[in-house]
Amino acid sequence: MSNNFEPLRADEVVSVNESFKILVNHPTFKTHELTDALITLLKNADAIFRAGKVEEKMKWFNEGVNVQVLRYGASGWQKGRIKISVEFCPDEPEGQKTSTPNQPETSAPESPLDEIRRMQG
Repeated sequence: MSNNFEPLRADEVVSVNESFKILVNHPTFKTHELTDALITLLKNADAIFRAGKVEEKMKWFNEGVNVQVLRYGASGWQKGRIKISVEFCPDEPEGQKTSTPNQPETSAPESPLDEIRRMQG
């Protein structure tokens, strides 16, 4: 398994096992539902959000905020930006999927929702 995480777009759909649900009350959701729930949680817990300084805090989810990071193996602090996003790491790269032995290969593309339906059923 690789660690090649890729950011998901806000309208892409995620399905998780019931035991891994967090912030969203259903196991299948669009990425923006998770980030919206996180923002709501932060707004309710953070006095600065409640004080009306929302634009500053929203940078964590948009363009990122200026930080300094001390990384393993680095010679010192590195300046840059950090942001919060939802990322996905596929088990297999899309072009390298192997066919199941008992299923014929078809040229018709599979719907991304078919995988979600199999997980739910």
